[in-house]
Amino acid sequence: MKKNIVKIQVFLLVIAVLTVSCASGGAKTEQAAPGIKYSWDFEDAGAGTAGWFLVPDEYWDFHGTAELSRDASTFGDGKLRLDIDFSKDAGSEWSEPKMKMEFNPPLEGIRTFTFDILFNPSFSKGGHFKSKIIVSNDKKQLADNGSDAIVALDELPNGFVKGTVKLRIGSISSPVNNMLFSIAGYKTNYKGPIFIDNMSWE
Repeated sequence: MKKNIVKIQVFLLVIAVLTVSCASGGAKTEQAAPGIKYSWDFEDAGAGTAGWFLVPDEYWDFHGTAELSRDASTFGDGKLRLDIDFSKDAGSEWSEPKMKMEFNPPLEGIRTFTFDILFNPSFSKGGHFKSKIIVSNDKKQLADNGSDAIVALDELPNGFVKGTVKLRIGSISSPVNNMLFSIAGYKTNYKGPIFIDNMSWE
């Protein structure tokens, strides 16, 4: 009798493991990764820019043009595309168009923002890029952080290079319901597309 009970327990355990494995098999990597609070991979064609939009009222020392869209053809998969013209701000040490995201429900417990950036060095004659995030609630700014020069070492076949940036903020107790994100030009006349992918908050 005891042997039969043990066999039944083992059988039920195997069934449970298989059920969990099958249920999680179709999940996206970013959803399954521990610690990820929110992420964007731009694979859904119907979602467009996945809620990101430009906010010209927040630009800083930027006099060119900027356009935000989703691009699935340049690299064969979906990415956020920022067509940018820094040629009028080549002498600026911080030329900054900004984009925004609003969260509903708000995010809590976030510490690190990560994203991939892809750009073509031949589209400029010098300078480099930096990045910045600002997180806020309805009442006030909660935290901000910026990067040093963005380094992109991974070479892609079409002349683009790729880098990964991590921006960390301190612990904040209030929920975050919106954020500003920017790719800022430092003494660059870059004119062309910049691609952003695999954005996430941990």
